[in-house]
Amino acid sequence: MAGKWEQWHEWIMPENSIAARLATLDELSKTTIPAFLSPVPCRETLRDWFDAARIPRFKSNPTAKRGGGPVFYSVSAVEKFLRSRTMPRKLEAA
Repeated sequence: MAGKWEQWHEWIMPENSIAARLATLDELSKTTIPAFLSPVPCRETLRDWFDAARIPRFKSNPTAKRGGGPVFYSVSAVEKFLRSRTMPRKLEAA
């Protein structure tokens, strides 16, 4: 039986979702960031970059001072940040 966290997480980020609004660093490292950077930087580096860029983040339990579950980042803000900091890739002719 799935726990409360798994049910809540599935409601926020369904497996077959097309466009995510919020994602954890692990989810971003698997889906969004590889489209812009190779190799993917470590979690600490990503968090430092996102904090410096003031990318919105949301805690599962905003009243918790320490911990409180995973931190979610705005996917659109992460994509905008990566687009502004990386050079576009040239597509090879087929």
